[in-house]
Amino acid sequence: MCGRFTLTTDDYRAVAEAFGASVEAEVVARSRRRFNVAPTDLHPIVVTDAAGADRRLVLGQWGLKSLRDRDKPRPPIQINARAETVATRGLFRGAFERHRCVVVADGFYEWTGPKNDRRPMWFHPRQGGTIAFAGIFVPWPTDAGPLPCFCIVTTAANDLVAPIHDRMPAVLTAEDLGAWLDPHADPGELGTLLRPLAEDWLVATPASPRVNNVRNDDAACLESPAELPGIG
Repeated sequence: MCGRFTLTTDDYRAVAEAFGASVEAEVVARSRRRFNVAPTDLHPIVVTDAAGADRRLVLGQWGLKSLRDRDKPRPPIQINARAETVATRGLFRGAFERHRCVVVADGFYEWTGPKNDRRPMWFHPRQGGTIAFAGIFVPWPTDAGPLPCFCIVTTAANDLVAPIHDRMPAVLTAEDLGAWLDPHADPGELGTLLRPLAEDWLVATPASPRVNNVRNDDAACLESPAELPGIG
């Protein structure tokens, strides 16, 4: 699964440009570095219009919700969707067919160690830069207009992540982005994009136990404890 991730740049204009997307000034004004993104947080995602011609970087909320629960004061959320069932499972099927997105990140966390001493590992690109997680969303009605409520699609872990966890985010390559965001794409063919990322593309480094608390969201989260060696 993916329960926390990072986006350590605060230059949302550059992020939008990298993904060939436009971005409104009000989104740029809310730019900030994130070292511990957690469920229910607002976070930038890339979406397209119904024609597929206009990519936009917008703020969405992490946690997919069913529109059937719109009258509940605290509707349940799903933060991940399995690649193997995202096209068929009830809550995810409609979003997968009509509302795919890219969740912008530059790393994600998984935990190792005993239950009473869980230690986060930060998986991030060996060469730096951003990662495009495959995502789906539901336009959730609010007084200010629809808010995209998203979840991250996960796939089987690659050989780097597998010793820590059996799942990892499905990462889209630059070549995959167009197909994933194309509203006219055949959903039956999109499953081939949701594959484990090549293990040599990532590196894993120990992170601070500060990540365990969602209230901690600063650069100190990535300080590596000296006694835990990196892998990869």
